[in-house]
Amino acid sequence: IGRYMTKEEAENEKKKGNYVEYEEDQDGYRRIIASPKPIDIYEIDAIEALLDAGQIVIAAGGGGIPVMEQGTTLKGASAVIEKDYTAAKLADMVDASHLMILTSKEQMETADGQAIGKISVSDAISLIDENHFDAITTLPKVDASVSFVSSGEGRTAIITKLENAYQGIKERIGTIIK
Repeated sequence: IGRYMTKEEAENEKKKGNYVEYEEDQDGYRRIIASPKPIDIYEIDAIEALLDAGQIVIAAGGGGIPVMEQGTTLKGASAVIEKDYTAAKLADMVDASHLMILTSKEQMETADGQAIGKISVSDAISLIDENHFDAITTLPKVDASVSFVSSGEGRTAIITKLENAYQGIKERIGTIIK
């Protein structure tokens, strides 16, 4: 997370108790933190009130910082909530019919490069169980989509590029999970 650091800066971070990793392709060091799945969305009442009022709501962008209740206050944790699971959690909590995850690819691909178009939840689960997705980039998108679709009736998840969003919502392009 954050900027790339020099070796000296990385050593100072380690002294503070932070985990730092060297990234060879960037010739620099970066701080590594946890990226847990969300349990709840603290502001859900405000989000639902805005939705009920017919407003367009932009919420939970980038996943967010996890918080923990400590007495009567919230305290931030040193982590970043996983963004794809956050999108699915929010969509589930507001009982959305569709979840769209925008990414850099037109469709998700298996580890061997096979494009995935329309797919059932059970087929997606099989691909997950057989480790067909990269754990950092692809798996969270597909797994979060499966979680959303399987937690309610008549739900659809679409994973595609921003430029394809309109065609994706029409189920003409992208990875469509039903």
